[in-house]
Amino acid sequence: MSTPYTPSETKRNTRLLVAEGILFTVGLVFFDPNTVLPLLMERLTGSAVLVGLVGAIQPLAKGVIPILSGNWISSLAHKKRFLVGMMAVGRLPLWLLGLALIWVPDAPAFFWAGLLLLVQILFWFGDSAGDPAWMDMVGKAVPDDRRGRFFATRQVAGGMLSIAAGAAVAAILGFDRVSFPVNYGFVITIGALLYLANVGTFVGLVEHPSPTSRRLRLGALLRTLPHYLSANATFARTMVVLVLFNMSRLSLPFYIVFATRTFGLDESALAVFLPLQMAGRIMGAIIWGHVGDRHGHQHAIRIAALVCAVPPVIAFATGFLAPGFPFLIPFGLLFLVLGFSLEGWPPFINYMLDIVPERDRPLYAGLMGVGYVPAALAPIIGGLLIGLWSYQGVFGLTAVATTIGFVVGLTLPAAQRFTATR
Repeated sequence: MSTPYTPSETKRNTRLLVAEGILFTVGLVFFDPNTVLPLLMERLTGSAVLVGLVGAIQPLAKGVIPILSGNWISSLAHKKRFLVGMMAVGRLPLWLLGLALIWVPDAPAFFWAGLLLLVQILFWFGDSAGDPAWMDMVGKAVPDDRRGRFFATRQVAGGMLSIAAGAAVAAILGFDRVSFPVNYGFVITIGALLYLANVGTFVGLVEHPSPTSRRLRLGALLRTLPHYLSANATFARTMVVLVLFNMSRLSLPFYIVFATRTFGLDESALAVFLPLQMAGRIMGAIIWGHVGDRHGHQHAIRIAALVCAVPPVIAFATGFLAPGFPFLIPFGLLFLVLGFSLEGWPPFINYMLDIVPERDRPLYAGLMGVGYVPAALAPIIGGLLIGLWSYQGVFGLTAVATTIGFVVGLTLPAAQRFTATR
């Protein structure tokens, strides 16, 4: 096992990791893949498939990259340098997109589509590459009976500040004197500044050496992954729930587009939707942290999976409302509940940290990313289905998949924590 941290080191790391989470959460409001970026891509290109691609990049990166980076760092006793490097690679290109939108606003649509997708790829691939090292740092530095509160503190504080950030985004996009897409350039540049500070928090972390394991060649790694699933049935079942939980992404980037194109809600509605989404994230973080620490993270996973089915049900039901209905109300409720579900990921991490041996954490953290691979295709499939079928059909399919995830989650046992390595 790793050398225990002193109380002062634990306090230092906890504060820095909380600050990192706050900056990440607030910064993402200005670069939100569920609201800001789908609207930007839709206005630039008018393509539902490209909007789906925007939503696909994050889960694709989360599904593939952590497996490779987790194997790479498994032989490293110290992982902070790798973590800082990957976060810098992902965060810094935001400046390129933001400043380009301000300086060359008249560039053709294909240029913007390519640049936006490139920056998205770098951001999420860099973030995903750092995930196993980040999880290892959290596992070493934060005591297991405080992780629920740790995540809740990060997300509550970040969420409260993000309400103000959401209002700022709506105000900038709604300011008549700043034309499109320059207004989006200002929004994304603010996010780039916040993420610059986010990278700085990693630099100050104190790291003790971790137990190591042998780094595998790619072929050997791929052959070994099924062994890790079969060796830990509880982890394998958790992966099934995670896959179905992430099928919410089938509809995720299309809620805001559906609201604006079908019911005539304009971009000023973001002044309502973003704060409500942030309020949902705050309440979700509190609930998941409390339930996880008090009753077990498997219970938090179940509730998160159930809540994940609610937004597509609301979106589906709006199609049956009368034309004169104030659609801002159901969509406001949708984005509030969506905030709850977007905060449903920490229980999966906390549960994984409890049910796997410490020396195997990097590999299991990487393997956990496989749960995002089907979700990477989901937004693209959603975009194609919307063109061939309808928005409501996609929303109904999403509700069915996430409900099945809740049912499977009912079978997860209480975590049996590992106190020694294998």
